[in-house]
Amino acid sequence: MVIVYESKTGFTKKYAEMLADKTGMHLYPANEITKLDRTEELLFLGWMKVGKIQGLQKVKKHKIAVVCGCGTGRSAEPDVETILARNKLVSTPFFYLRGGCLPLSDIQGVDRFALSMFVRMLKSRNDGDEKTAESIEIIEKGFDGVDEENLSPLLDWLRSKDI
Repeated sequence: MVIVYESKTGFTKKYAEMLADKTGMHLYPANEITKLDRTEELLFLGWMKVGKIQGLQKVKKHKIAVVCGCGTGRSAEPDVETILARNKLVSTPFFYLRGGCLPLSDIQGVDRFALSMFVRMLKSRNDGDEKTAESIEIIEKGFDGVDEENLSPLLDWLRSKDI
């Protein structure tokens, strides 16, 4: 099994590198998928945007053994069932990893515009909800939730498969 990842801001890449260190598996960015034989089993990690795991389509023709989605929330958002449906992960094991977000001031282009509009919308409807306030702070100031401990359920699963 090899690790393949798609990372935009580096948080998913950190997890992929941690996994490679812990497991001894070889590591490839998704844009190097053509270097791999299609029969090679993949442990895929991708960052999430509105419940869609980015980069997953690039590797769909390969043998995906397990998928990890990386997001900023404390838990998978919108929810695991929706993520599985949106990504057509019918019988593929899925693990959520809390990643991070760059500060809004470091984000460029369309992403910055979209996140700015999202923050504005959150602030307009903010009724003191703790989760909304946390979301605003994460986007404005940035956040790094990458933690080796978050890999424990995945590592336990890999051990149970004797990988």
